[in-house]
Amino acid sequence: MYVVVVGVVGASGAVRRRYASQSDAPYPQSLEKRTASSRAAHWETRVERMRRCGERTVRRVSSSIWASTSATMTRARAHGGDAKSIPLYGERDAFLVGASEKGRGAYAARDIKKGEVILQNQKPLACHRTLANATTRCGRCLKETRDGAFCDSCASNAKREFADFERKYVDMTALNQYCAYNGGLKFPLLCARIAAMILSGSLKEQTLEWLCHASNVNNQETMPPQWIEESRLLSAAFNGADGGLITPEWYAGVTSRLHLNAFRVEIPPTSSSTTSSDWKSAMAASLDAITTGRGSGSAIYVLPSLLNHSCAPNIDVKWESGDAAVTLRASDDVAPGEELTITYIDANASIDARQRALEPYGFTCACARCVEDRQRST
Repeated sequence: MYVVVVGVVGASGAVRRRYASQSDAPYPQSLEKRTASSRAAHWETRVERMRRCGERTVRRVSSSIWASTSATMTRARAHGGDAKSIPLYGERDAFLVGASEKGRGAYAARDIKKGEVILQNQKPLACHRTLANATTRCGRCLKETRDGAFCDSCASNAKREFADFERKYVDMTALNQYCAYNGGLKFPLLCARIAAMILSGSLKEQTLEWLCHASNVNNQETMPPQWIEESRLLSAAFNGADGGLITPEWYAGVTSRLHLNAFRVEIPPTSSSTTSSDWKSAMAASLDAITTGRGSGSAIYVLPSLLNHSCAPNIDVKWESGDAAVTLRASDDVAPGEELTITYIDANASIDARQRALEPYGFTCACARCVEDRQRST
């Protein structure tokens, strides 16, 4: 088995959950993760042990990965390479990107201490507020506003990036009604925003291509029927102004990437936007949003989307700045070479409930915690 060092290309918590919610219907189960192309030498390791053994073995295998990684970096520099040969990301070059039989992932490039921030306030490539938040959140950064208008810091950029195009050419009435009728769907709204950004020139169409996706839903014979209907409504909303961009195949490609990579943004209420008299009710509403899956909105990011799932994650995903900018913070000490993981689901649930929640993602979790839980149940 090979692990390959790769770089992120094409791109300018709080319990963290990726979407596979009931309100955004899952697609067929047999998903495939596309491995990114290599940007350095292969590392040959035994990561499959992680699937069978506990935390001690995981750390031992991780050290083997790191030894190979260090050797790779040394060889690259010895042959005239520089730091860019092995791209490092995050605060103080906290992690690198690698690909194994599990697909692409992020691995610690140095010792990371519990509580340490490894990525701070990364802005999303694109985001969209929920229908329920249409009059309470900024349409660009999801910051709380009193009337749903763009906040002062976003107004001019929003016009350039998508708002002027949407105002001139896009009528979202029918699509909004469809999303509301079907339980508050989020991804058709985010797809509409992505399309407007592409057509406005603020987002390159190929930027999303490096994200993992479901390769078995790229034609109308295999994609879910509701996606065909949603793409039709989206195309009608643009009324010919999309220049042929919005097709069922395009919609399925973007939506499958959103299912596997989008974040439900959960911004806690702030004291500056909430008076003391209604603080308790605001907190209750925030917790209810986390429980029901409504949240503040949906967002797609570059680096955070690289992190894979574990039922015993070592990274927390938080929104600490009052908007959609995300921060990754270590929830445990992480050794060099160890994979950085987050949870896509409620990690406090039983193993059976966790596996059911992961079914839309198309894999059976084999993290150390799941291995231990299965051993106890047999």
